Amino acid sequence: MQEQIVAVLDEFEAGRLSRRHFVGRLMALVAIAAQGGSDVASAQAPDSTFEALGLNHLALRVTDLDRSQRFYEQHLGMALIPGGDRSALRLMACGPHVLNLFRAAQAEMDHVCFTIADYDPQVAVDRLEGQDLTPDLQGDRTHFRDPDGYNLQVGGPTAGGQAPQSSEASSSPHALGSGSMSSCFMV
Repeated sequence: MQEQIVAVLDEFEAGRLSRRHFVGRLMALVAIAAQGGSDVASAQAPDSTFEALGLNHLALRVTDLDRSQRFYEQHLGMALIPGGDRSALRLMACGPHVLNLFRAAQAEMDHVCFTIADYDPQVAVDRLEGQDLTPDLQGDRTHFRDPDGYNLQVGGPTAGGQAPQSSEASSSPHALGSGSMSSCFMV
């Protein structure tokens, strides 16, 4: 277990993990140890295409952006992240996470994005194709479908509206690693 903790710490110190992902990985190690697991490697999928470091953001298609924004502010305490085209998209801060709301004719889940280490769009495409999956590269975003057809995205720590880590950004309510875990994704 100590070797895994040192490896996670080394990744954090090298700048390959945000504070949020560093804490998440440590929490996972503790959870595995608490369940009697002595070897973290055995709990991870061998030869996986990517290693998801955490949930980056969830994107929903909504029929009324103003109504949805008010709902998430009033009932889950989220805050609007300023900027962007507010007629088509709203980014809602949820602790260290972001909920993306896209204007659409029909309400549905758009995609879920997972943060991966050292994200590079072309490398992600190559890995997916190597596993006989069909990637959909949209600018710097790499999407693919799970067996049930859900749209998944992989990206770096700032995908989906998260602020990059810096002393200025860390004081922002939507900066990586700032704030406490709110009710977001914990209901």
